[in-house]
This record gives sequence, structure tokens and C-alpha cells, in this order.
Amino acid sequence: MGKRWVPVAVLAGVLFGVNVIGRVAAKLFAEKDDDKQITIGLVALGVIGVIVLGMAVRWTQRYPMNRVWGTLGGAVLAACAASVLIGPLLVGETPFAEGAGLFFRQIWWYLGMSLAAGAFGALAVMTFGKDWKSQAWKRYAEQANAKPRKVVRR
Repeated sequence: MGKRWVPVAVLAGVLFGVNVIGRVAAKLFAEKDDDKQITIGLVALGVIGVIVLGMAVRWTQRYPMNRVWGTLGGAVLAACAASVLIGPLLVGETPFAEGAGLFFRQIWWYLGMSLAAGAFGALAVMTFGKDWKSQAWKRYAEQANAKPRKVVRR
């Protein structure tokens, strides 16, 4: 059971790390400039989306969809909670410093981007017939159409 949750923890840690790097970069390079802060935040969110997309593609090829969405969903929810609650504390702010509106907006942007990226990755893999289920059906069809073994009598 421990091996099942390792990918969730690793992906959540990577996503949280990207968010922290974005927050630190915004604090260091754009403390007074709102436009630069927004740009850095959107770049970090885009990187998070690319990572989720990549993992959705990789896991959709290997595992059934319920496991893929469970793993991705768990990792994204954990990373989102950590990014929104712990991330601001690491750069010297509080989670609700800008008000509840920004707090919930961060959650919706994070979850929306992650959901869209994960869905796009999974749908792309399914479209090309490279997902776990399509490959199983392909193997079944090949096996069903194969010539039966000839019984040799002696």
C-alpha cells in the first residue's frame, strides 16, 4: 500500500515546489510590480499544468482511468492545499493577507488548470488509442483473430 501513495506524494511535492519557486521569484524580482507578479504566477501555473499534463499522459498509458484520476486528484488536491495554506507562509505572508476572494481564486485557478491539463493529456492518449483499455482491447482482438493451435495426433 505504501508504494501506491509514493507517486502521489512525489507529484504533490513537485507541484508544491514549483509554486514555492514562483512565490519566491515574485517576492525577489517583483515585490512592488503587480504586472510582473501576475506574469510570474501565470508562468508557475503554466509549469504546473505542463507537469500535470505529462503525468496524465504517462499514467493513462499504464493504468486504468480510475487509478489515474485518483492519483492525479490526490496529488493535485494535496499540492493545492499546501500551496495555498503553506506557500504564503514561506515568503513571509499569511494565506488570507489579500482577503478571502484571492484565497479562493487561487484555489479555483490551481484546480481548474490542473483539471484541464489532466483531462487534455488523458483525452489525447485515448484519442491515439494508447491508453490502458485500448491496448487491452487491441491485444484481445489480436488473440481472437489468431489462428487456433493445430492439434497434432500421434
